[in-house]
Amino acid sequence: MMGCKSNSLTCLQGGKAGLPIATAATDSTATLNKLALATGGTEKSWYRCIFPFGIVSLVIGVAATCITFTINGPRMDIAKVVSVATLVFGVALLVAALVCWRARRERRRQRQERPGLEQGAL
Repeated sequence: MMGCKSNSLTCLQGGKAGLPIATAATDSTATLNKLALATGGTEKSWYRCIFPFGIVSLVIGVAATCITFTINGPRMDIAKVVSVATLVFGVALLVAALVCWRARRERRRQRQERPGLEQGAL
């Protein structure tokens, strides 16, 4: 591969034509490692990411809903729909973050209980 400058299949296989492509497990592991390196390991805690977006969307939705429902004018129907949709989207993001956080906490609790059971069987 040192002399290869193209992305052809022969070049990616190390210059040896006819070899099967590497197994999917190796590729997915390498891909996951690259993802973890690129994101700083936050790919498993995305609920921490959607929580702030949920709060911002909720605040914007509340403000926009208050403004659009106090102003009664023509062409405000679309603005009312958008503001309520933003409000619902913010609530949905917060609920999703809460559900994922609780599921992760439960999985962590189950993992901590397992070693005691496995050691007792020995």
